[in-house]
Amino acid sequence: MKRFFQIIGLYLFHALFVRPVVFFVVGTRYRRRHLVPGGPCIVVANHNSHLDAGVLMTLFPFWRLHRVHPVAAADYFGETMFMRLVAMTLMNAMPIARTPAPGEDPLAPIKQAIARGDSMIFFPEGSRGKAGVVSPFRTGIGRLVKDCPGLLVLPVFMSGPERIWARGQTVPVPVNIHANVGRPRSYDPALEARQIAEQVREDVLALAPPPPAPPGRKSDPPLRVSICGVVGRELRRDVFMEVTRRLGRLQPTVGLADRLVMRAEGDLLNEAGGGIPLAYGRAWPTFLAGLFRTGGWFKGSSFGDMIERTHLSEALGDGRSCRYVVEEGNALLDVLSWAKADFYQGRMDEKEPQHLLRYISGKKRIPPGNWWTFIRKAPEVWLINLFHLARPPAPDLLVLLRQQPEQILAGLRTRGGELRGFENPAFLAELQDTFGEVAQALRGRVRMKVLDMTVESQGPEEIASRILEEALAVQAAGEPSEQDRDPEMANP
Repeated sequence: MKRFFQIIGLYLFHALFVRPVVFFVVGTRYRRRHLVPGGPCIVVANHNSHLDAGVLMTLFPFWRLHRVHPVAAADYFGETMFMRLVAMTLMNAMPIARTPAPGEDPLAPIKQAIARGDSMIFFPEGSRGKAGVVSPFRTGIGRLVKDCPGLLVLPVFMSGPERIWARGQTVPVPVNIHANVGRPRSYDPALEARQIAEQVREDVLALAPPPPAPPGRKSDPPLRVSICGVVGRELRRDVFMEVTRRLGRLQPTVGLADRLVMRAEGDLLNEAGGGIPLAYGRAWPTFLAGLFRTGGWFKGSSFGDMIERTHLSEALGDGRSCRYVVEEGNALLDVLSWAKADFYQGRMDEKEPQHLLRYISGKKRIPPGNWWTFIRKAPEVWLINLFHLARPPAPDLLVLLRQQPEQILAGLRTRGGELRGFENPAFLAELQDTFGEVAQALRGRVRMKVLDMTVESQGPEEIASRILEEALAVQAAGEPSEQDRDPEMANP
């Protein structure tokens, strides 16, 4: 019965306090949150703030909270009844002794919990360190891995908590938190505990963002290539990967897709862990954006994913991380085209599409009297305009792929299930024309090259070769200025 009431208190505390603070007050942004295992694991992260454990607990689904335990120092969190209540009951922490008695195994409770299928949150530094410094990891994590062969370790690097509630700081300050999740892995139990601890620390540090640019450093923007259009999903993804790989052989390249960040350099093409600049933005409007899909309620990719991709693209703008940015899709083109297509279906007032670009760029505000129309029919445009969610960068090369609607529908049918209402030849053909019209309209306002390709029997390699040729031609002609890139600064 005691455990039952403890679980009730845990869920109430997280529902009413921890998660609202983490998501909406300070604003936490996650990269690769989908990598969190569905089974037992041990989350290992840098430790700079009292908020760290709460942030890491939000990585897990809400219903798993009672199976997740932050590891806490018994001598510190057991000092007073209040601290014991918060740590052991409301945070579900597991206390361990930092100075165990002779013959006592301080890790025994953790091993027992893992054997039951629970997950742990572990800070191998031992205590909160200095802001921006990751101290050497103690050997406890190495001993735990050796005693639990096959245990999955999930590395996470957090940026921001040290500025909110650092060691010695009394009053927390709301600042964005970034949690970059690495790929879970196990370690060789035959290694010494010290060696395992060093490897785990290296995996955590590999997720860190690059250091801030020195003051006064001139920005050198990368060349941007956006691969858009209405074609089969698999074809567009294959073309995106091939273009990223080929540009990476020339200079460092970052590829951005929904929930996927790739880094290509030389002959290597891997999912990017660290080295990507932090993408700042308010978290709660982005959370709201996640409720919608591009072009309405259930079409296209998640609008929240699109906004996150746009923030990352903006963060790469100084050129320190790469010389090329390849995007699968483009927020500016996708949002405008879907909204204009909805106008063709009679869902928007005939005057509204004329203002869409200015609405998205922020140069023109949507009149309050039209808010409800946009909330119902083009919520993504309303969110971008009202909350300044992002300023989607215009690409240097916009690749518009076209495919016969019958070919697209044939690919959709192979996935199984019924086609959605808008998945018909007439609307797909109309949408393709809309993408072309919007692309030409953008080219009239923003300095960029449009490559319009009709795909018949070409494979991804052949299409990528053509795109690479155009990208290098654009680069040779001279990169546009920042004013040319920015639709808000371009002439209306």
